[in-house]
Amino acid sequence: MLLIKKEQIQQILRKRNKTFSSVEKTVSKIISDVERNGDNAVKRWTHKLDKISVNKIQVSDDEILLSLKKILPQDKTVINEAIKRITKYHKKQHISSFTMQEDGLSIKFRTKPVDRAGLYIPAGSAPLISTTLMTSIPAKVANVGEIIACSPPTYKGSIHPYIIGCLSMLGIKKIFKIGGSQAIAAMAFGTESVPKVNVIAGPGNIYVNAAKKLVSGIVGIDILAGPSELVVMADNSVNIDFVSADLNAQAEHKYSVVFFLCTDNNIGNKVSKKVKNGYWMKISNLEDGIKIINDIAPEHLQIICKNARSIAEKCVAGAIFIGNYTPCAIGDYIAGPSHTLPTGSTAAFDSGLSVFDFIRTYAIMEANSTFFKKNGIISERLAEIENLFKHRDSLKIRRL
Repeated sequence: MLLIKKEQIQQILRKRNKTFSSVEKTVSKIISDVERNGDNAVKRWTHKLDKISVNKIQVSDDEILLSLKKILPQDKTVINEAIKRITKYHKKQHISSFTMQEDGLSIKFRTKPVDRAGLYIPAGSAPLISTTLMTSIPAKVANVGEIIACSPPTYKGSIHPYIIGCLSMLGIKKIFKIGGSQAIAAMAFGTESVPKVNVIAGPGNIYVNAAKKLVSGIVGIDILAGPSELVVMADNSVNIDFVSADLNAQAEHKYSVVFFLCTDNNIGNKVSKKVKNGYWMKISNLEDGIKIINDIAPEHLQIICKNARSIAEKCVAGAIFIGNYTPCAIGDYIAGPSHTLPTGSTAAFDSGLSVFDFIRTYAIMEANSTFFKKNGIISERLAEIENLFKHRDSLKIRRL
């Protein structure tokens, strides 16, 4: 690990953000092409970027059945256990409807799932089962009307059977062999094969995130979940072997960045020798560390020090892990919350993927003449202040 000073942190983060913006021009071109030319554009960009020729974009029923058979029995058991744990947590995420009554006015607050959600499952050197579950289950628990999924065809010209199989185990049968910006564009605008969705969710590389950013507003998106980030803050209570393993685990992700903040130079030096990539820094005290953490607003934060629980309440991060026995990796798999989390300092204002990303809320109002006799003049005067006199008249006619 490289020893750095506090003022270098923002420089490191700005470099990542600059790289992100540099691809938007290319991504915008892909999105426009898919919007105009549908499946043909999707296939053309898949061939150009992934060097793969796709004849039929949608995974067939036969391929889904075959994929399910390829999942080893012991792996099915593990996957089902993970599904139970993640589902249990997300079922606790609930927004209650309510009705508010007053003389002459009824207001009903209502929640409904979106009609259709599109999930993006990245491809890797191995099947990203955890991402498949962490992205799909919140949508399932939200009772979305229809869920579709896209994933790059990087496994023998198709999607890895474990990803297809996992999606099928969750009842998701519309699966498409496309990735990158073209997949996001296809779900945002719809093509001959891919239905248009209301919300797109799931992590991806720099091109996927740029595409999600550009189609936001045309469809809803969850968050811009990009390359992984981890900050660890520790005092002399830290287990050096544990924390070194944790930092190396996150550094395993491509383009990830990890920071180790510690109050003890000896610990910092020992950890830095065990971790090849990333940055470390000596902090004068834990309060100083909290300020640095909140400036970074990282995706993942591990706090391994005294009074960690109270410190966690002061910190800004996508997910927080407390103590020597709560590695970031536990959140990647079975703790329960989705591991699709805000990156690039967006944890300062955004949240991890949840049931709420697939829910829309609205109000139903019903008034009668009693309300206008009592409150009409208030609304009328507000309209007058804004010089919206026809608004005033619309209100006033009901009072007189």
